[in-house]
Amino acid sequence: MSRIQTRKTALLYAPVETFDLAAGPASFALDLCKQHDVALTAMLLNTDMAPLANGQQSNQLANRNVENLAMLRTRCDKDGTEVRTIDTIDHSRGYFPYVNDHARLHDLVICGTDNSYLLSERMVCEAILFDGGRPILLIPHRHAAGYTATHLAVAWDNSRNAARALGDALALLPSVETLTFLVIGDEKTVATSIEPDVLAAIMASRGIKASLRHVKKGARGIGAALQDEARSASADILVMGAFGHSRLRQFVLGGATQEVLGSLQMPVLMSH
Repeated sequence: MSRIQTRKTALLYAPVETFDLAAGPASFALDLCKQHDVALTAMLLNTDMAPLANGQQSNQLANRNVENLAMLRTRCDKDGTEVRTIDTIDHSRGYFPYVNDHARLHDLVICGTDNSYLLSERMVCEAILFDGGRPILLIPHRHAAGYTATHLAVAWDNSRNAARALGDALALLPSVETLTFLVIGDEKTVATSIEPDVLAAIMASRGIKASLRHVKKGARGIGAALQDEARSASADILVMGAFGHSRLRQFVLGGATQEVLGSLQMPVLMSH
């Protein structure tokens, strides 16, 4: 019996304050969906925090969000991308649970990390990483190069989270040709029985050229070091496992995760 290939789906989280079709998460998501025939759900929300300060500003944001929705639908029609849009919240579930309800039904979530607003993208990213159960692709708002994913850099420590992130990336990004495995710091801290030549051979069996790159962290934070080295290797996307745990109902992030969310320099795919 022949097997029908199912279509992938992506959820774009793009609030009115940061929405931009020329660069950033929305632009990247539309490009990715067009190239790989991915069905898109676009969550374009007006978080409506403006009334706390100015009712007129709130009306302007609401009107702008209507315009954003229209522009996105027009672009998707032009690209031939199947799209659903969400512009309201069911508050009976709470804001973050509502976003996660939708995130869990998609293969990938695409979002920015802006932290300028009361209910920020950064907070939503953390909620999805902690409780959404889906990989999230973080895109800097200044990123105007569009979607490319032929070369991935993988933050590699041979952990479960790193393996999960690698598997998600290879399943979701079918254009991968090259992998650079990044080991930051003392290579003896990576417990593995796999030698670099074996790693390369296993990836070669998938049609992917792979290499291991070991560099010292130096005075850099781990998040900065990972992004520096990924860009130095000319990688399109950095792939990494996200670490976090709940303590007294607060989301506590691992060092690398925290640093990347706080200073995003390139597209980063995170899985938890």
